[in-house]
Amino acid sequence: MPGTRVTTADAVDRLKATARDLVSLVGGADAARLRRSPGRGEWSPATVVAHLADAELVYAFRLRAIVAEDKPLLAAFDEAAWAERFAALETDTRQSLARWRAVREATIRLLESLAPAEWDRTGMHQARGVMSVAHVARLLVDHDATHLDQIRAALAG
Repeated sequence: MPGTRVTTADAVDRLKATARDLVSLVGGADAARLRRSPGRGEWSPATVVAHLADAELVYAFRLRAIVAEDKPLLAAFDEAAWAERFAALETDTRQSLARWRAVREATIRLLESLAPAEWDRTGMHQARGVMSVAHVARLLVDHDATHLDQIRAALAG
């Protein structure tokens, strides 16, 4: 559930669970249903999955920068602009899902490799300020939950 306080102890488990949930949600849906927008100006499930794949790239980069560099600058990104420009590049939701899964698996390996002190390493987000590895992981968990709910609602409608 978005806003739920996630500890570093369960963040990795929650991120792994998203992979199972996302595959379960979109795996059985037909292509037409995945491309159907639930309402004017709302993203289709296919667009949401493409967005998740793009956002995963951004989160993965931020995590890597924080772990490897000393207080790196973390750029913001306009997710609506990215969705508008890039969602159509993958005409099959399975392509987006495969891209998302590959980056998610790498993100999980990174997080599982961290020493406890590395979860406290920080970077400076240009809009949000100081962000630690733990904070970015919690944001990613919340981001997943929000978009999984969005896909569930779109497919139920």
